[in-house]
Amino acid sequence: MMRNDVLQELAAIVRQDQVAALFVIGWWCAAASDEDLEACLVAAREGRRVWGSEAHLAAYAERWGRVPGAPH
Repeated sequence: MMRNDVLQELAAIVRQDQVAALFVIGWWCAAASDEDLEACLVAAREGRRVWGSEAHLAAYAERWGRVPGAPH
């Protein structure tokens, strides 16, 4: 699979399943450096304040030309 295909499938899975989302977050956090974790925390705080789900989907559609769907 190409990197983009993997990212799209992961995104589709975590949008549909909260347990999968928490697993993915835990997986990456366990391997992240302290600096990356702190930067992620700042981004998550800011994102929660600024982005709603509709804004996220609009940004995704602007970037990819469509709203994401279920994996193939």
